[in-house]
Amino acid sequence: MHLDRRQTNRAALALLLLAVTATPAAAQSYPDKPIKLVIPYSPGGPTDVLGRIMADHLGRVLKQSVVAENRPGGGGVIAMAQVARSTPDGYTLLFGDINMAVSPALHKSLPFDPARSFTPIGLVATAPMLVLVPHDSPLRSVRDVVAQAKAAPRSLAYAHGGIGSPTHLGPEVFKARLGLDVISVPYRSSGEALTAVAAGHAQLVFTGLSAARPLIDAGKLRPLAIASSKRSPMLPDVPTMEETGFPLPELNVGSWWGVLAPPNLAPAITRQLHSALRAALASPELSSRLVAMTFSPGSGTPEDLQAWIANEARTWAGVLQRAGIDPE
Repeated sequence: MHLDRRQTNRAALALLLLAVTATPAAAQSYPDKPIKLVIPYSPGGPTDVLGRIMADHLGRVLKQSVVAENRPGGGGVIAMAQVARSTPDGYTLLFGDINMAVSPALHKSLPFDPARSFTPIGLVATAPMLVLVPHDSPLRSVRDVVAQAKAAPRSLAYAHGGIGSPTHLGPEVFKARLGLDVISVPYRSSGEALTAVAAGHAQLVFTGLSAARPLIDAGKLRPLAIASSKRSPMLPDVPTMEETGFPLPELNVGSWWGVLAPPNLAPAITRQLHSALRAALASPELSSRLVAMTFSPGSGTPEDLQAWIANEARTWAGVLQRAGIDPE
């Protein structure tokens, strides 16, 4: 059976119209089912806490359930790979963090390209790092830490939640900048690292206030300094690193978080998600909650997040190289 030219043209036109109208139709009905927000770590750490808060508020704006799903392993690589392989329909999102930028410097090969395997939606928040010790530690200041580390190399150990996590990168910057020999003790998560230091199994931990606050309030951890340009209103008696005499500007934004989608997400859905994220962050309830947790709410466009990650990748590649941490 042969089609005449007019039939062929009509068929081609129908296919063209279908291709042109399919994406807008999908975008107009989005979202019509629950959205999954993949969190790259175990429950309890700062990324999990913030991710669940954002899932709740995004769901309110989108008028659809946003379900947080923990997918730990590989320093975030397992979760990133899962999202990078997912269908780009807006129903699988990644709650990414600093490991988006650090992974290329830690791994010789990855099952995704951090620069091309994701559609950025927007920056959620940033946060400075705290230097903490067990509450009964004889170390009363950062100066005490530096003095002991120099007088007795390898006499101090810091706990962290895995290679490439903020709890690992913070002390590595500290060591490299000040020429200290401090032992690295990895745990399965940042939450476990905090608990280990509170129990006296290690002498130091670097993390954000949101994760450490319960143990500070319980009298199990004591902050020595905050890596910020100014003191936190939540901890007004804790000096900044600059005030201690050991400024570490790299840690002033020691942690950050953003929402990303699989590659090639439809522009209309990208815009809708970005608008929902901005609306959530602008709500007085969420913005005041983030500030109370010492998070600075994010801003900017999806393109700004893409540029942010690229700049962070350059920064941390240099930090890891100076720290002698080679990709595996």
